[in-house]
Amino acid sequence: MTQRQGLMATALLSSLLVGCAGLSGKDEAPPPPGADTLPTRGVMILQCGGTPVRVTLSGEQALIEGVHGQYLMEQVVSASGARYEVPGDSSTSFWNKGDKGMLTIKGDTFPECEPAGALVLQAGEWVVEDINGGGIIDRSRVTLNFGNDGRVSGRASCNNYVGAYEVQGRNLTVTQVATTRKACAPSLNQQETRFVQSLEQASRFRLDETGALVLEGEEGASLKARLE
Repeated sequence: MTQRQGLMATALLSSLLVGCAGLSGKDEAPPPPGADTLPTRGVMILQCGGTPVRVTLSGEQALIEGVHGQYLMEQVVSASGARYEVPGDSSTSFWNKGDKGMLTIKGDTFPECEPAGALVLQAGEWVVEDINGGGIIDRSRVTLNFGNDGRVSGRASCNNYVGAYEVQGRNLTVTQVATTRKACAPSLNQQETRFVQSLEQASRFRLDETGALVLEGEEGASLKARLE
């Protein structure tokens, strides 16, 4: 993971953890285990009961980050799924099964961890780097800001836009998108139209293996963006 990716990951996690409570103070969290040296294979943002957790999977290792601290775990033998434990401490573990998991810290087991839904979208400003697999125009700027009030807004290429969104699990619905009416270059107008159409067609979202946000819809509509 590069230094920039590490900073972005920290920003994402910090946004998710604002206002959330951790474990009791009886156990001090260990110091960070050098996350900047851990190459990323897969990233998940999960909600374990009321606690958001970021899980980074790399080979036979898992880095677990949350309000309770950071834990670098090694994969161990399990009957199903993929189970990880802190070396020498089997009371701290993460059991990954698909896009869900079970987290235990110092013997305290959290409720089942599930995809964090809207918390992922609301982590900050996402800068779009690809529309429908065709990239974007050099030096143009397209952004996504998902507010906790159900509004999505940002820059569509030339004009600003605003709309409404709803989230259920990993399903996404965007409606009522409206833009300002500033005159733009034809190429930016065309890109703006593709962006708005793809945003309105989005029906699900996910984080890919690099931590980018991917919105997907019918007939190949897609947007890829990263936290700035």
